[in-house]
Amino acid sequence: MENKLAPIVVRDIHLLKVEVPQQKLDVIAFKKEKEHKLNVGHKLSHNLKDERIKLEFVFSFNNESESPLLFFQIDFHFHIAHLDHFYELKEENPPVFSGHFVATLIGICFSTARGIILEKLNNAGIKNILLPIVSPQEMLTHTKPKKKE
Repeated sequence: MENKLAPIVVRDIHLLKVEVPQQKLDVIAFKKEKEHKLNVGHKLSHNLKDERIKLEFVFSFNNESESPLLFFQIDFHFHIAHLDHFYELKEENPPVFSGHFVATLIGICFSTARGIILEKLNNAGIKNILLPIVSPQEMLTHTKPKKKE
């Protein structure tokens, strides 16, 4: 797939809707903690016929014992014109999307989430908490370490 990289045309990417279906804030516990560990996860869903992509992100700020202090789920709904340029189908398997394409969407979503979370936390009395600058390509390749048995 990566060999025949289709150019990404920005005007073909349409962000249709952003939802925050879940958020949990323990403001008092968050303010008491000296350090906060950010965990991020994402999941891509698709409707190839309608050229739709949904990227679901979860952001969890945890204390040292991994107890969640703040949690956000933010869903990003896209319509992508010419979506078929960015995936391959192989028999019964799910489509394989171009890493460059998915990284582009991750970059859009992560940056948008940064502003959403900043605003929500500012409104809750938690000032100047910013999501870090990340590499979307690294987010695609980074996997959570397996637990020791």
